[in-house]
Amino acid sequence: MTAVPTGNLGDDDRLLDDAVAAFYAAQVEHSHLIQHLAVMNDLNPVDLRALQFLGAADEDRTPKELGGYLEMGTGAVTALLDRLTRRGFLDRVRNPDDRRSVRIELTADGFAVVGALRSAYRRALQRSLPRESVEVFITFTERMADAFRDPSADEADEVH
Repeated sequence: MTAVPTGNLGDDDRLLDDAVAAFYAAQVEHSHLIQHLAVMNDLNPVDLRALQFLGAADEDRTPKELGGYLEMGTGAVTALLDRLTRRGFLDRVRNPDDRRSVRIELTADGFAVVGALRSAYRRALQRSLPRESVEVFITFTERMADAFRDPSADEADEVH
């Protein structure tokens, strides 16, 4: 869904540029947070992203799903899973529906790392988001996620 600007086009362009700059600034600080939490847990940022992905759903994930999320090949995913298993953050369990495949589940230590990340997000939101704006924020972030998932929805703005 594309927002329809109102008012002077030049003012709308400047306002969108300011919004992009604010978004970039938030991304930089988010990257710093991820780096900090990774270092605090003796992980690299990709390891932390993997744990975050695995902790975001109520069901176990497959190595293929994790590789798709991280845009990593089979060998790199295997090395990552070996590393996180050795560290005690996850377990590979046989899929009861298909003995040839495995599922990945977080251990208590893995959930603790994901919990620390969620706590950091909660603190940031509590400090920056007025209570009366939470539902607007949820709607906004869901729409932003949809827009990132389908960048071709507005091909007029596509960069070649």
